[in-house]
Amino acid sequence: MALGKARPERTSLLLALLSQAIAAPAGFREASLGAFLQQSYGAAFGVLLGVGEGARARQLLAAWPQGVLFLVDPYIHLRRGYERPANWDDSAHQRAYDDLRNRLHDDHSVQGRYSFVREFSFSVPQIWADKKWGPSPMMVFHDANPSYGAVRTDLASWWPLLAEGGAFCGANYTAEGDGSVVGVKRAVDEFAESMGLEVFVTDDPTEPAWILQKPG
Repeated sequence: MALGKARPERTSLLLALLSQAIAAPAGFREASLGAFLQQSYGAAFGVLLGVGEGARARQLLAAWPQGVLFLVDPYIHLRRGYERPANWDDSAHQRAYDDLRNRLHDDHSVQGRYSFVREFSFSVPQIWADKKWGPSPMMVFHDANPSYGAVRTDLASWWPLLAEGGAFCGANYTAEGDGSVVGVKRAVDEFAESMGLEVFVTDDPTEPAWILQKPG
């Protein structure tokens, strides 16, 4: 695996050039993320922001057999700020939740290794701290609202809770559009620059996942 500790603070770049920044290769494809987490962290907590029908949740639970996942998704229709096909109506969200809950309940290999959290992603870190749910997560995967503002909010909310040495990952690392619908790349690049971090991307030819590693 190519990931390591974050590099020392780099020379500041102009924000206007962030969209042209070249991320470093992670050394594996997104499909191998679970294996990377198992190898790197073993028994640890992880968080998935944006669960939907649960394909990624089931993949991570299978490939990270020692991991415990908190599945964060309000499963409701968002009235503003998320104009994408996945923003179903409330009934469709509830059906997706019920189906995934039943599928995981019937899968004996994942029992005791997941917990649904039906809250907005940005609100959960404070709840986690207040209720002392457990050790800080070693991994947070962002697959929630991909607009620029939502991603920046989630990065700012979750980064302090992420354990030292942990990985903040996510989908939709693309520069397409103006950021109002998909602004992940801009948000991640700006956050990484402000924190002196390097952005790693998986080796997928299109729509690679991104990874930020917290120093420690």
